[in-house]
Amino acid sequence: MDTLILSIFAIVFVLSLIEDYTPKWQKILILIIIGIALICISTFKPMTTADAENYENYFYNNDALLVQIITEPTFTYLSRFYLSIGFEITALFLTYALIAITLKLTILWKMTPFVFTSMIVYLGIYYPMHDVVQIRCGAATAFLLWAIIPLAKRQYLMATVLLIAATLFHYSSLVFMPIIILGNIKINKFWKYILGVAIPICLLLYFAGFSLFSLIPKNLIEGKLEYYKDRGSSGGMESYIPYKQLTFIAEFALLYIFLFYYDTIEKHCQYAQILIKVLVLGMGCHVLFAEIEVLGHRLHDLFGIFYVLAYAQCLYCIKPRYVVRICLAIFSLVCYLAQMYNNVYFH
Repeated sequence: MDTLILSIFAIVFVLSLIEDYTPKWQKILILIIIGIALICISTFKPMTTADAENYENYFYNNDALLVQIITEPTFTYLSRFYLSIGFEITALFLTYALIAITLKLTILWKMTPFVFTSMIVYLGIYYPMHDVVQIRCGAATAFLLWAIIPLAKRQYLMATVLLIAATLFHYSSLVFMPIIILGNIKINKFWKYILGVAIPICLLLYFAGFSLFSLIPKNLIEGKLEYYKDRGSSGGMESYIPYKQLTFIAEFALLYIFLFYYDTIEKHCQYAQILIKVLVLGMGCHVLFAEIEVLGHRLHDLFGIFYVLAYAQCLYCIKPRYVVRICLAIFSLVCYLAQMYNNVYFH
């Protein structure tokens, strides 16, 4: 599976180098072919893939109390439906893959002219994590990405409906609510200062021992918290430190590139004021929810598909463009190889 994904990654990297000169119809055709390949990988992955056996257990035991606590209604009812007509777990994998991958590639195509550049980061970091392993999160992030299109047009009802849809696939999507409320506030000089100091302040609070868990009513999420605590204690994440993660360091640099070149990016990207707030929110969650490592990591990665789009905006402000694409390819490849070396995705 690693070989297949890395092969597609290499093809996409080459395509990114020529996408500025590739006819639109060719891009669409290639994107459809790649999308079908990615859906097939996600659907027919071996059951030794991380989380696959857990999902199989949830699928066949969807009436169990623990399963109902840690999964969402969509998973429960889809599982019951497929079992009632004699289908196996593969049908569920296919459903999630069709929703997540089709939506993401379609929306990326609508939102950026640099779709293949965006896919470099997507394939290297977030596709195997979300759309192969964490399938519920993968479907949820597709709806969240979709939500910023109506949000940018101030169609708040539609954006809220898409947030609700995302929440039905993964409860953590509720963390996106501040973006619905604040996403369209114009980024002026004051906001640039606020966004610029937000993550350093979060890091200071982290070092001081502050955690957002102290503000959450424990009776609302007690079952989930216990589950994530168990995952962290059994998953070898005791030494997990947010600011030492390669992705966090890269996003920290991306944030300040975004702030420095914001006026340039905004001229080309109508979603710029939303993307920069999502970037800060995701990094803030990474730090302030780090008390339970698995949850802090998951909340941060929930916004990964937005980071994919944000990285591509560097093409507007750093020349020559091929340098950006090569740097993104190296960064994404290193991230993927590190996960592959540690057998994170495929065992």
